[in-house]
Amino acid sequence: MSTPTDDPNRFDGRVALVTGAARGIGATIAATLAARGATVAYADVADTWDTPTPDGPHSRHRVDVRSGRSCVDLVADVLDRHGRLDLLVNNAGVVRRGPAATMSEQDFSTVLDVNLTGTFRVCQAAYPALRATHGSVVNIGSTNGHIAVLDTVGYCVSKAGVLHLTRVLALEWAPDRIRVNAVGPTIVPTDMTADVRGDAGYLADKLATIPLGRMAEPADVANAVAYLLSDAAVMVTGQTLFVDGGVTIH
Repeated sequence: MSTPTDDPNRFDGRVALVTGAARGIGATIAATLAARGATVAYADVADTWDTPTPDGPHSRHRVDVRSGRSCVDLVADVLDRHGRLDLLVNNAGVVRRGPAATMSEQDFSTVLDVNLTGTFRVCQAAYPALRATHGSVVNIGSTNGHIAVLDTVGYCVSKAGVLHLTRVLALEWAPDRIRVNAVGPTIVPTDMTADVRGDAGYLADKLATIPLGRMAEPADVANAVAYLLSDAAVMVTGQTLFVDGGVTIH
């Protein structure tokens, strides 16, 4: 069982695993969960990290979500280090841009392998540990998984798959009292979007589609993730929370 707290927004006594935690949204999610009391296992394929080695009981791990063995080994390492796993955030992701008519099969397949199949691999590897603690999962989707966006066919399809994978796992794992939800951000100022944010025309057009008129910050995404993981959302499963300033209400 997950350790109860008086504050449903706290994670004291719980262990969280965050993939793609070396930088950007993942690093912010990990820091947010740690600030709310979780012991966090930071995981990434990167050799260099934008974030310093975390203080306290937290740990760093290397994982390549394209490998099932790597995902299984990651969960085993977390359990060996911390003894349990309560919270899982599947944030690792990549993007390849270009028209569908000319995108290479390799680029298309790579995006699906990391974003969709990688999320599945980590969820599957973590399932026994999450079943033991009645844990909670949040998968990082995107507004691109809900609406069609030009020149990102692999990314759009992969994130649509993540949102439906979330619903299927929520249904299958509800008897184990494992909740599975997703967060779908609009554009966030990270390294992944640096190229398009550098195009003034693209950015103006993008912001025009967001009723609140700004990008989502990493902290906006992290706070939504923390809510869905927390006991404050104990009756929420199979849902996608769009952190998009109203993009998907069009």
